[in-house]
Amino acid sequence: MAQQAQERRVDQFSSGPGASIGLGNAGGLLLSGVIVSSAVSRLRFFGNTPNAARNVLEDLGLVMFVAIVGVNAGAGLIAQLTGAIALKIFIVGFIACTIPPFIVWAIGYHIFKINPAILMGGVAGARSHSGPCREAAVEIQSSVPWIGFPVGYAVSGILLTVFGYFAMILAQ
Repeated sequence: MAQQAQERRVDQFSSGPGASIGLGNAGGLLLSGVIVSSAVSRLRFFGNTPNAARNVLEDLGLVMFVAIVGVNAGAGLIAQLTGAIALKIFIVGFIACTIPPFIVWAIGYHIFKINPAILMGGVAGARSHSGPCREAAVEIQSSVPWIGFPVGYAVSGILLTVFGYFAMILAQ
């Protein structure tokens, strides 16, 4: 037991007894991605990569990251969920993820008279997902949907952080 306490993992930094800071899987993945992308952009080891290939790699990387986090958190979550609670969480999650984009679209299009292309980008940004915005830009053969994307993305990120904090406080 004492030998285990003295051994340190490679991704942990110790600042004294009882305190250690670690990168973990996500931090290591993020750090290695930053280092590799920085080296490739400066040294050009490989040829020019087409945009479609970069988009596929970006999406696969994101999916793999979410899958790893889900697999690591899944065992503990499954043990705590029972049938009735799981059904309630599914229904509330479905409603919370499906209804707001339609409400935002209706208000933006009918009340505020926002250009549908810009509105599509804003809704996609609020969902923090670039796929619908990219497809809208391809469909109309214009980059206009990307005008609304950053505003929706920034506002939703701030609101998610603030309301997430309040939800955490209320849950205690």
